Amino acid sequence: MKDYVKDAVIYQINLRVFTKEGTIAAAEKFLPDVAATGADIVYLCPFVESDDDPNPEYWSTRQKFSNCQNPRNPYRLMDFYKIDKEYGTAEDFKSFVAAAHKLGLKVMPDLVYMHAGPTFGKRYPDYVKKDENGNVKLNSYFFCQIDFDSAELREYLWQNMEYFVREFDVDGFRCDVGGAIPLEFWVEGRRRIEKIKSPIIMLDENELNYRPEEQDEAFDINYCQGWTQSVFPFIFHCGQPATALKQMWDKVNDVRPGGVVIRALEHHDTANDWYCSRLEKVSPEKCEAAYVLCYTIDGVPFLYNGCEYKDSSRHSIFGNKGQFTIDRSKDPAERTAFLRKLAELHRTEPAIRDGSTRWITNNSPDQLCTYLRETETETVFCAINLGNSSGLVDHPYRGEFLLERGVSVKQEKLQLEANGFAVIRIRK
Repeated sequence: MKDYVKDAVIYQINLRVFTKEGTIAAAEKFLPDVAATGADIVYLCPFVESDDDPNPEYWSTRQKFSNCQNPRNPYRLMDFYKIDKEYGTAEDFKSFVAAAHKLGLKVMPDLVYMHAGPTFGKRYPDYVKKDENGNVKLNSYFFCQIDFDSAELREYLWQNMEYFVREFDVDGFRCDVGGAIPLEFWVEGRRRIEKIKSPIIMLDENELNYRPEEQDEAFDINYCQGWTQSVFPFIFHCGQPATALKQMWDKVNDVRPGGVVIRALEHHDTANDWYCSRLEKVSPEKCEAAYVLCYTIDGVPFLYNGCEYKDSSRHSIFGNKGQFTIDRSKDPAERTAFLRKLAELHRTEPAIRDGSTRWITNNSPDQLCTYLRETETETVFCAINLGNSSGLVDHPYRGEFLLERGVSVKQEKLQLEANGFAVIRIRK
């Protein structure tokens, strides 16, 4: 794994909810706060021109269900090159990237190449798929399917990638539903943009078990939707046992041992789909226990905007300007310091940064996640209680507590209160 991937902590900005203005220029003012969390990559939801076609026949089910009545879905685009006026101008984005770089932050825009809005299909009829009757094929979102069999379409999109690297100095891309696009497209795209700037960091939204070879040449990190969408919400809301996290870890690791994935508690999709039942609303303390897991297990920690404020307000990627925004009424100092400490551990503790992961059994498997991070010379023991009552784990170790909350030691056993955690450097 490359060093810049090992050290990465991603912070996602959904521009529509990040500020009341919902603009790139307004977001730039908060970049010092983002950097203060210890994140070093800013991932921006799409900000190029979305389709304004008002016909709901071409809206996704989620878009209609949101009841926002806004045709402009940021994942339904009509111009891949033009900055959407809702968010600002090309100059605004250049300023944003320059400001981020001064703070040591990389910038990773979202690429949405799998599909497009109906206006794009009308403008570029040769770039979308057609049925035997010449009608544009729609996917399950009711969006036009992009035709990657077209050499002209591929060239158009490769040049789009080059344009954002060359003109705006971005540092890589998150690739929406990238696993549904031919892998060779991404291999060539990366080859081209790395001629302009290197290193480039590429994040694919795709489960590793769909295409495990993707990290050979095209991508650095996988989005690992299952971890965020299929496990954490059900632990928080439905009492799913903590063993579900180990099962998901096994599922991914069995297919691609050593594959690099993000470890996210929330992202724009989950924040959107849980409406007024955000995870912070269930328990900020449980969120912090989950963050300890995300930063100390193998992978790349991922933060969703507003986490430093323990934001639990409704978010929507389909909302109108100012309709849904982060609640910044809480003082972010304590959570920001907590996240910064986790980022420091993630980067500087050798066993966490470079070690393998070995899960170990415990006395309360429905509540506790316990595992070792190990190199040849260093070992760190991690225990996190995601349950609603105290749990007990054998602790035949001697070492230094690097991070702890709600922990007591009794006769070589650790007792962790609900939402408690312990990160211990083991003396060998």
